Amino acid sequence: MDILVITKLFESIGFPAVIFVIWYIYHQAQVKTFENLMNQNFVILKDLLETNQYHAAILSRIENKIDTNFWCPILKKEVSKINEY
Repeated sequence: MDILVITKLFESIGFPAVIFVIWYIYHQAQVKTFENLMNQNFVILKDLLETNQYHAAILSRIENKIDTNFWCPILKKEVSKINEY
């Protein structure tokens, strides 16, 4: 703001109004900063959620392979030999 505008505001509406205008401008700047921070946090959380879902899917596949003995060919042969008897 121009200093001339500030002095006219100060003369016409008083000192408390000028303080309020300064506070309002500062508050708007803080709100924009907070919104940017929150948007960045949401992007990070979205990426973390996708990573967690991927890890859960991989662990589920590993668990399934362990349960069906696909993870170890030697053990799979031994189990199939036992099942043949």
